[in-house]
Amino acid sequence: MTRWPIARYLLSTHFVFLMFILLCFYAACAVILGVAVVLTDITISTVDAAAQVLIWMALGYGASATGVLSTMMVHGRTRREFLVQHPFFQLVTTGTAAALITGAYAAENAVYRAFDWGQKVQEHRIYESTSDYPVIFAVYWCMLLTWMLVGVFVGAAFYRWEASGALALLPAAAVVLINGGVTGFFSLPFNRIEVDGVLPVVGITAVLVAVTAAMLWATVRDIPLKTRAA
Repeated sequence: MTRWPIARYLLSTHFVFLMFILLCFYAACAVILGVAVVLTDITISTVDAAAQVLIWMALGYGASATGVLSTMMVHGRTRREFLVQHPFFQLVTTGTAAALITGAYAAENAVYRAFDWGQKVQEHRIYESTSDYPVIFAVYWCMLLTWMLVGVFVGAAFYRWEASGALALLPAAAVVLINGGVTGFFSLPFNRIEVDGVLPVVGITAVLVAVTAAMLWATVRDIPLKTRAA
């Protein structure tokens, strides 16, 4: 059990914590729905509306990865190990999160049907209903993976170059705007990109992930280990 120590550590700790947070997040959404139904008619999907929070959660968690990087370097692990194993962890974590979110849509569908509530999804989503599960799963996976990886890149840039790391925000913004435009999770008037089906979204995401991974590699491959003065 000596192979892939960083990935094994993250999957046995961070992965469990993140899935717990995600479950708590949807439990909170259920509470909000319970309050809202007393005050107004329900016409939109609560799970779908909550996606706007998830993109920032993925970005914020990704930015915290420099803590993992510095800790692993202190314990003798290499930058190369981090650059291989952390993306693997992100791939597994975001894929599992996407599956849980798709399950949340399914559970919500059952509740909404029971009470005959409206379940409109947000504008610019590439899925037309909350029961289009394969597309929902794929789009959420693409969104979460991209935003988390961008967060890791930005966090590493600030760790390495401190204030000058702000320059990394420019390519990072370009990546999240393109991803948000094709997935519909961060759609602004100037970045909307019409796509036909989920396959173009997967293809564009693959390019964005490859570009971001290359920028992350260039940032981390010889990043110095910083120590704090006593």
